[in-house]
Amino acid sequence: MSFECRVSNDDDNNSGITDPMPTQNIVELAQNTESLSSLVAALSLADKQDGSNLIATLSGDGPFTVFAPTNQAFSNLLAQLDGYDSLSDFDTAKGQMLLGLVLQYHVVAGAGVTSNQLSDNQEITTVQGERLMVDLTNGVYIEDATDVSAKVTTADVLATNGVVHVIDKVLIPQEVLDMLNQKTLVEILVGDNNFSILADVVVKTGLVETLSSDGPFTVFAPTNDAFVALLEDLGDDYNSLDDFDTEAEIDLLRNIVLYHAVSGNIYEADLSETTVETAFAGNNISVVMSGDTYVIQDATGAQANILITDVMASNGVAHVIDKVLLPN
Repeated sequence: MSFECRVSNDDDNNSGITDPMPTQNIVELAQNTESLSSLVAALSLADKQDGSNLIATLSGDGPFTVFAPTNQAFSNLLAQLDGYDSLSDFDTAKGQMLLGLVLQYHVVAGAGVTSNQLSDNQEITTVQGERLMVDLTNGVYIEDATDVSAKVTTADVLATNGVVHVIDKVLIPQEVLDMLNQKTLVEILVGDNNFSILADVVVKTGLVETLSSDGPFTVFAPTNDAFVALLEDLGDDYNSLDDFDTEAEIDLLRNIVLYHAVSGNIYEADLSETTVETAFAGNNISVVMSGDTYVIQDATGAQANILITDVMASNGVAHVIDKVLLPN
């Protein structure tokens, strides 16, 4: 990463080096700054996910440049998010992943960059992978994937392993925006006319809450045509979903839906010749090769072609199939 040296336009007169002889690393500095306590809490929560070590990393040699949001910046963000009223609401696997991505978006590795090394319209690549843009038009601002920039309120706070710039907004990458705007698996089914029968079955069998929960789930979603073919195979007694009206018949439908759901995310790239356990306990489905592609085989030995893969949801992933799978 290269930086063009120039004088900062920070009108708040906060661009001077506040500690010419730093004695604390970036994490210690945040831990000892009251206005950054939410940032410290967010780092701790994000590190609860497997493989995350942000605190250890930012305590290491560096050098790093960190844009550090204040407590008020985190409060402002939480006020805008549905389902996240406090940082403690990020205690799920999904929440921890979101926090991790957001925090990585505030870190630049390999350089401790002071404000006089920033240039207008400069793009900076973050640890998360996306870029930030510098705006020096009227002060020092950092532009993220949203429409609102973050103002650098205190610049050039030196640490032993880098530089911290305090900002008044939590920066959000496009990846996280996309995830926050994603619909649940149920919402996707309800909103697509190609899956109206499956959506009706989910409602009829009381599985809306289950398939709207955090998951994650992988759902092999049969099309309407697949359900029509199933009803035709069942004969004259079952011409529509209305004919499934006894408790036993509704249980049968529920088990069929659960037979299409697998715990965890299985993306197209993860498909291989294997057997996976479905949410219908004790019943498995198989992924087998058919020519150059994979198909799904149910307990009867019948195979469903995968028509569309990797339909992303906020709580999992769906693959569209052309047949209703049947358990034993």
